[in-house]
Amino acid sequence: MNARSRAVIEALIPQGGQPPLPGAFESGFDDFYARFQNTALPSMRLGFRAALWAAAWLSPLLIGRVPPLSRLSSEDRERALEAMGASRSYHVRQLLLLLKAVISFHYGAHPAVRRALEFPS
Repeated sequence: MNARSRAVIEALIPQGGQPPLPGAFESGFDDFYARFQNTALPSMRLGFRAALWAAAWLSPLLIGRVPPLSRLSSEDRERALEAMGASRSYHVRQLLLLLKAVISFHYGAHPAVRRALEFPS
């Protein structure tokens, strides 16, 4: 996974918060992504890669910034991704939802996250 894709995922699931939670990569997203690449349907893998590309290169343009997303501050990254979710384009909004869904497949099942949020494992 390249630095631009990592910046997108870190912006969606950052480390910290209240209660303190691991970020996507601290919770083992790299291992999940390797399994996802080997087991997901080709159309899902292609859609996820397209969503990562759009988040990295398109979302900064939605807030008037120069891409890629990895060059922006954390606040601007968050605003850029929020702009994707508020886009007038259905397809852009759906790309963000696909990103969130795939990342959540891993994150929501992680034991440390479930414990911190007081969900039974």
